[in-house]
Amino acid sequence: MDTSTTPTELSTDQAAVAFTEAFAPEPEKEEAPLTQSEAEQAAETPAENNAAEEGDDAPSDPDVDETVTVLVDGKPVELTKAQIAENVKAGLRQADYTQKTQELAEKRKAAEVETAKAREERQQYAQNLSRNQALLEASLQEQQKTDWHALRESDPVEFLKQWHLFTERQAALQQTHQQQEALQAQARAEQEQSFKAHIADQRDQLLAKIPEWKDEAKQKAGVAEIKSYLQKQGLNEAEINGVTDHRAIVMTRKAMLYDQMIAKASVAAKKVAAAPQRVERSAGGESNALDKRTAAFQRLQKTGRPEDAAGLFAQFL
Repeated sequence: MDTSTTPTELSTDQAAVAFTEAFAPEPEKEEAPLTQSEAEQAAETPAENNAAEEGDDAPSDPDVDETVTVLVDGKPVELTKAQIAENVKAGLRQADYTQKTQELAEKRKAAEVETAKAREERQQYAQNLSRNQALLEASLQEQQKTDWHALRESDPVEFLKQWHLFTERQAALQQTHQQQEALQAQARAEQEQSFKAHIADQRDQLLAKIPEWKDEAKQKAGVAEIKSYLQKQGLNEAEINGVTDHRAIVMTRKAMLYDQMIAKASVAAKKVAAAPQRVERSAGGESNALDKRTAAFQRLQKTGRPEDAAGLFAQFL
């Protein structure tokens, strides 16, 4: 195919249409009925001629796919129709994934709005219950000052009226307490659910930062090592178990690994310093190397910096 012409910039939709049209079957042409003489002649035609004619009209090799030149980011690129079709499918899959992601985000946002609205309404309800409780307690406290025996003797009707009101207020106060306890239980359940969701999210982010911890055995060993490290730093069990932020765990692990590296470097340097030094005056090079190692070790002991630890390691290379 001649690609010297100006390439045509096709959109994804246009490419898909071109691919579909290229492989669409051509409409069948209606043929005129044969006359009797033409039918007799066709019947007498040898089979070899028919086979030869069929061979002339045989379809081309299906493995040979035509190419189309399209512009991608302003540059001409040759793509086969099969590649165009696959790109179209990939684009549709990506569009579908993006749409589903947006739908989930919108649903999550709507759920958060509904949750916030319900929480606000529940808070308002709790405030109304508190006010009602205060009013009922004040009224009952005032009624408790009544001399019920004297009132019953002096005015039986008023006694019955006030006693009925007193019992109604007691029942209302008890119901208010029950409603408050139900609200508190609901708040605790929501808090627990929110905490579980937070822990799950932090765990996912932690595994993304430390992929080797996806192996449960390695994760268990790593967590135990970090706990031991934090205990050595003076934290108690409650403080360690209270750490839920994955960033704190990652930073603690880095600090632990750094301290382990410095400790190993210090042990190796002490072994080198304690080893007998062989000085050969004629060569001179080994003596200079030992002097440099000793100086690097002393510098590391003084500063404790990772750069000086690296410098000490370099002396053994």
